[in-house]
This record gives sequence, structure tokens and C-alpha cells, in this order.
Amino acid sequence: MSLYFFVSSQRQLTEGTPWAETIADSIDAEIVLVVLGQDRSTLAEQARKTLQSSSTIKTIEVVDEDIDSVLNHIRVKKSSLVLIVKEAHDEPLQRSLFERSPVQTLWLRINGVPPTSSSQIFDFDGSTQSATQRIAKRLLGHSGQAPLLENDLPIDADNPKWLEQEAVRLETQRCQTGDMVWILYGRTPGEETRYAAARALMKESTQASIALISKGETFPESLASRLRYWSTHVAEPVTREQRVELSQSLTEGSHPSWEFLGLISASAMLAAFGLLQDSAAVIIGAMLIAPLMTPIVGAGLALTHGNRPLFQTASNAIVIGFLGALSSSFLFGCLVVMLQTPEVTPEMWARCKPSALDFCVGLVGGMAASYARTRSHLSSALAGAAIAAALVPPISTAGLQIAFRITQGADSPIWSSGQGTPIFGPVLLVSVNVLTIMMGSSFVLYARGMRVDRAFTVGQRWAGRMTILLVTLMLLVLVWTLGH
Repeated sequence: MSLYFFVSSQRQLTEGTPWAETIADSIDAEIVLVVLGQDRSTLAEQARKTLQSSSTIKTIEVVDEDIDSVLNHIRVKKSSLVLIVKEAHDEPLQRSLFERSPVQTLWLRINGVPPTSSSQIFDFDGSTQSATQRIAKRLLGHSGQAPLLENDLPIDADNPKWLEQEAVRLETQRCQTGDMVWILYGRTPGEETRYAAARALMKESTQASIALISKGETFPESLASRLRYWSTHVAEPVTREQRVELSQSLTEGSHPSWEFLGLISASAMLAAFGLLQDSAAVIIGAMLIAPLMTPIVGAGLALTHGNRPLFQTASNAIVIGFLGALSSSFLFGCLVVMLQTPEVTPEMWARCKPSALDFCVGLVGGMAASYARTRSHLSSALAGAAIAAALVPPISTAGLQIAFRITQGADSPIWSSGQGTPIFGPVLLVSVNVLTIMMGSSFVLYARGMRVDRAFTVGQRWAGRMTILLVTLMLLVLVWTLGH
């Protein structure tokens, strides 16, 4: 078992070493002293002197002072517990490390030596008292007493600032030098206010030491972290400038316009012509000029960012594009009915019977399209992704079948129940494609770094609920498809 103690200043090393040794003795662990920054030779030399005088510090390591390097170091070394001592100039890095650390992490604002009795240890509030008592008992050998907020104050108060001020006031009244206040951080939306109050306590000149303790990553979070780590090693990470440029491009392309409507209508009529002529080449050409892929990937980006307005804008563009394509193909079909006897070709029937394989086509196509958008030299792959997704031909098929009055149960001689479901089948197929492309692109964009690292934002909570809703809808459609 190993305790990783990260330091970037002499003060952290001096004040934090007694705490690290106390915790290491309590959990029977070895201390690995990690110096942040390759250029801190003086601090590294002082760390080596500390190593010589300590029986529990076994190793000294040096890592680059950036969050990705630190997180990767923790994962590679498979540490059991991380200790960081608050330092004002390092607060952004420390906060990011604390919130994203894959293992249990203790963030300390030290004022004195470690407590020597349970009477010196306070839990922040009663809602997490049993958990923090177990953690305090394991790390320090003392379980603690009553919570600091003993009046059972509501953690989800409408005024978070009031709770922060109340926590500081009660700490000043109840705590003395040498005491300690524990705050549990659980990465759940309900703990936002507690976390804000804890950070307010850490910034104040309190008498007690303040300890923020995280639970570490859950299995889904660990899986997502490994995915991000893997993706950065498969392809070159997306730079900040590239992320901004891609976000702007997708945002602009997700806004419906007359130009967008005209292009999607032209694509639908071209696809309708190809379907009637049973010409795969013309249908492929229609797929290439259809602008519908951009707002779908834009919706995927909105899920990744938790950007509700962008999702609504992209959804509007998708609906407008669908209605425009359906209307134009219907009008084209009406013209055909006036000029000749309508005929449903094999290309049209092929889009009337969606199958489970269509889910794979849309998902992989969306992943390929979004990945190509993050790699400028792979822009040629976008054409292939657009062809594979085949968004417009099913809409054109539905429009033509409406114009030809081909419906289930009709007595028309060209109706064949064994070949699929007219109108509904193509609409279901394009719905499947839209959903799978959206989810596939969101997955890849998240893995490629197009995400927000802030914890517990309203947008992230909305994105989580919307993702669950869309996945549930996909599964329901899949079950229906398999049943038919």
C-alpha cells in the first residue's frame, strides 16, 4: 500500500510531512514523495534530506506540473491514497487533481499538528458523519465527535453563500488550534453546496485544520478515465485552438437557415430521382451533398459539453431538415404520379425494413465522422461517413411512398408486406441513424477531449439525463426491430 504525497513548495513539504507520516503509520503504508515540476531542483534536494530522516518515506519521484501528467502518474503507479497540502499559487491544479483523482484523495489546509484525540475531530455535517468517522478512524486512528453544523442546516439551501458564512462562523466558535474538520466529497450533484462551503473554509484563516476527502472514482468514472487516457495515446491530443475551432464550426453548422433548407431539399429530390431510377450512384451523390450530418454531430457535441441551447438549436435543424427533405421528396413524388405510373423499386424497399445492423452502421458512422472532424488531415473520410450514414434516402423513400399512397393494408398491387413497412419503416430507419450518430459522435468527442472538466454543472446534469433518455429510446427501438 502506498501514500503519494505531492509537493510543490518547501512549506508543503515541512508542514505536510508529519501528517503524511501519521496517516502512513495508521494505514500501514509507505510514503512516496512526489515533487511537482522538473525544474524544482532545490525542493527535490530538500525532499532527499527528508527521506534520509524519515522511516516511512521510501521513494522520491518527480513529475511534470500539469494535471494530465499527474493523473497518469497516479494511474500508472497504482497509488492507494493521494495527499495534497493546500498552496495558494497551486490551487487550480490542486482543485483539478482533487476533483479528478482516480483514487481516494486527501486535500489538507494545515493549521498545526495532526489531532491526537477524537474530541479534536469534527465532521462537517450530520449527513456524512458515519462515513467520515470511518475514514478518520482509518487514516488518523480517531473517529471524531459531533458534526460542525449541529443544527441540521439544509445542505441544499437556496443561498449557498449563507451556508459558507455559517460554516466559517461555527468553525470560529467551536474549534481551536489543533482541531480538524472533515468534509466528504462524493462527486454527486447534491453535494455541490457542501463542496463550495468546504472550499470557503479552506480559504479562511480558520483555527482548525480543514480536510477534504474524496471517495475516488467509481467504476464508470474509472472506465471513462481509461478511455480518455487510451484515446490520447492512439491519436495526437486535440489542442485548445482546435477544440475552439471545432466547437465554433459545429455550432455554426447546427443553425438552420434557408441555405441549409435549400441544400437538404435538393439532396432529397436527387435521392428521390436515384430511388426511382434504381441508381445507386445518384443516391450516393445525394448523400454527399446532404448537410444533415453537421447538426447531428453538433447535438453530440452539445451532450458532451452539457450545452442545452446548442442541443435545442441542433435538434431544430434536424427536424427542419427532416421536414424539408420529406416535403420536397413528396412534391417530387406527386410530379411523378402526374407523369407516369409509380413504381416502387428495390432501392426503395431496401429502406423499408430497418434491422439491428442499422444500429451498428449509424453508430460506427457517427464515430468515424466525429473523429475525422477532430483530425483535419482526415477530412476526406467525412464523405465516406456521410455515405455510410445514409440519412436522406430513407426520408426520400417515405416522401415518395406518401405521394404514391403506399400504406400498410392498402390494396395496391405494388404492396408487399414481406418487403418491409412503407412510410413507417424508412422514418424509423432515419430515426435510428440520427440517434446512433448522435450518441457515437458524443462518445468520440468526449474521448478526444471535447468536454468540460468543471464538476456538477447544471448543464452536465441535463446532459446525463438526456443521454439516458436517448439511450433508452435507442434500446426500445432496437427491441421493437428485433421483434419484427
